[in-house]
Amino acid sequence: MDDILRITLLYDFYGELLTDKQKNIFELYYQNDLSLAEIAEQLQISRQGVYDTLKRSENILSQYEETLHLVDRFVRNKHCIKEMIQIMDEMEKDFNNPQKIKSQIQDMKNIAYKILDE
Repeated sequence: MDDILRITLLYDFYGELLTDKQKNIFELYYQNDLSLAEIAEQLQISRQGVYDTLKRSENILSQYEETLHLVDRFVRNKHCIKEMIQIMDEMEKDFNNPQKIKSQIQDMKNIAYKILDE
């Protein structure tokens, strides 16, 4: 997964656990696409201070994920749902083949059990 996508997903899941200052700097950098210098000027702090806060925030978010695994579970479940949709699309094409449909239903059940077991 792309690093920026991953860090923004981490923020979506765990961002509320950051301080207001960390959230503000994170959002200015990743969501508003401001440079470190622009953020430093806007917040009247050093560029190094912005960088340090940003890296500390990224590390905190990563530590939460290492403990809770919510983003990984979300990504896996999303992949499983896409697989199930693909199977359903195939079922629509194979509507007159009951044996194949029965097999496809079993495939979808297996995927659903995989989601539930996590």
